[in-house]
Amino acid sequence: MGIADADKAATGETTDVVKGQKGRQRAFLKRRSSQFGNGHLQSSWNICTDLQRQWTRRRLRRLLSASGRPSMKFRTKQPTESDLKQRSWSFFWYTLLPMFIVLCLSCCITMYQNGDVVSNFMQRYMSQYRSIVHNKLNYCDRTTMPLHEIFENIRNDVLNQESALNQLEQAMANQSSFQSIALVGSSGLGKSLTLRLLIDQYPWAENVHSIAWNDFELISDEARYNEVSNMLRSLAHCGRNLFIIDNMTPCDKDYVSSINALLLSRSDVAIGSNNDLNLDLKQLTIIYVFNLNRLLADEIYNRQVEVLQQLPQTTVIQYRNFDVKDLEQCVRHEAKVVGMYLDENHVQEMLNTTDVRVSGCKTVRSKVLIYARPEPEDDKGKKQAQIQIQTQNDSRTNTN
Repeated sequence: MGIADADKAATGETTDVVKGQKGRQRAFLKRRSSQFGNGHLQSSWNICTDLQRQWTRRRLRRLLSASGRPSMKFRTKQPTESDLKQRSWSFFWYTLLPMFIVLCLSCCITMYQNGDVVSNFMQRYMSQYRSIVHNKLNYCDRTTMPLHEIFENIRNDVLNQESALNQLEQAMANQSSFQSIALVGSSGLGKSLTLRLLIDQYPWAENVHSIAWNDFELISDEARYNEVSNMLRSLAHCGRNLFIIDNMTPCDKDYVSSINALLLSRSDVAIGSNNDLNLDLKQLTIIYVFNLNRLLADEIYNRQVEVLQQLPQTTVIQYRNFDVKDLEQCVRHEAKVVGMYLDENHVQEMLNTTDVRVSGCKTVRSKVLIYARPEPEDDKGKKQAQIQIQTQNDSRTNTN
């Protein structure tokens, strides 16, 4: 006989024992009730019978469960889904959350005590990130700015201002961490054109910011101060920052010292030469553009130039005034740039109708577009042939 048959036999024996006890108790209670035949005893008999029946059922259930299952000491309750959720939340609130709070506090304390270390780490990280984004090794290196190439390209378009361009290149090549430069001259001499070409070739285009000082929204001193403050918030560690304030007049000369003082008062702006410089500070070049009025008398004009030459902590660069020969060069250069042909009569007419002393070369482009016409096909063919011959000669020279 197997174990299952033994369990069934034990269960049957237990059931017979319980039924025998139940029968004897009922017989006993029935005999007692027959001796007292009143309603009180009859109700007591019913109550006793019900209680006895419930007690018997419970005992039978306990016996059956005890005979068919292992002992309670050796049984383990299987956890339900709600129990698992409760345990998970308990583990989170009483273990993980305190550990996270302690970790955050320790990080904050470490960053507070070692602010320079954290700042240096973030700067190195951003430098590597920018190098990857721009696909250029050492993108943020401030010593890699190709000033010579930049100004060679500027000289191709800004005519007859060699002295001013040389001074500007020398000023920007200076190893000073903070550079304040002022370009002075009348309209049409190439100041704005120089800066536009400089911006197009600047190695860190995201660091260039410009303000038009005569903007109608910047009439009040408060608006101008807010605009300069907004520019200062965008200073970057990567490379060198370039700020340009254009369309200033001699009456705005006092703003130069105020803006320079505001910049130098910041703790994150580098001051001094690069040799004595903390490389983690921000470097800045700010260029002021002053437009002078040539309609004024020469004495007043020269006086304004002398006053601007005395700007504090600023390198002042004066653009020379143009004459008729300079204007003719501007006319022919503009015609060449737009790829148009000008008759000599039109050139002479433009020279006679333009006041070079007042407007310089500012109005030349618009007049060239009015008077010029497309080049003849024969001239184009001749020019192409000349270019091909020149290319062949150059290749032969290089081969030899």
